Amino acid sequence: MSPTAESLSPPIGDEHPIRHVVLIGDGLGDLGRVQQQEPGTLEGKLMPGRRDAWTLTVLPADQVVKSSHEFNFPADATHVVISIEGNDAIRESGLLAGKPDSMEEGLARLSLAADQFENKVEALIRAAQETRLPTVICSMWPPRYPEPTHQRAAVAALGVFNSRILRRAVDARISLVDLRRVCSEQGDYADPTMLSRAGLQKAANVVWRALFEVSRRGPGTEVFS
Repeated sequence: MSPTAESLSPPIGDEHPIRHVVLIGDGLGDLGRVQQQEPGTLEGKLMPGRRDAWTLTVLPADQVVKSSHEFNFPADATHVVISIEGNDAIRESGLLAGKPDSMEEGLARLSLAADQFENKVEALIRAAQETRLPTVICSMWPPRYPEPTHQRAAVAALGVFNSRILRRAVDARISLVDLRRVCSEQGDYADPTMLSRAGLQKAANVVWRALFEVSRRGPGTEVFS
């Protein structure tokens, strides 16, 4: 059974303080939009009520991939989170644009896009592991498109992409935060593809507890939701 957020609450006397989280990718939503709409520290918005000060640094996934072994993470970073925004990944692949001539062609296009996506995930995991910092990776939450056919197609494609994330997480022995289960209510969404502030806070809480548990027990694949 996967641990719940409540069961992973850090005990008093936390021996593995989370001081500086490096988020690779934009998979926790449009953080810049949240910051612009509600001025103030982004860290405080994501995790209100935290007693200890902490810092969040967001690094574009493509920038990390292109830099490969030469990428420099912040020297004082303590933890790494990998989270790619799934709806952008599908949009970039072109899977939902146009109509394939056959089911075989459609499935081939989906497989090729998933292969390219998996290569990107593998590169991000490799970059994170080179830091030797506690790391977790997030699955991608489903969209909430109002048009049923578009919604079903997007969810089906996302399922294939998420399976590639899980495979790479298992191979690398890093844990997975399943945002599909964390962000499952209408109030978690600001629009069909972006999380609301409430959704962001729910995701941040589970990510935080997953990072603490990974810090405590070391490498290994576990699913947090």
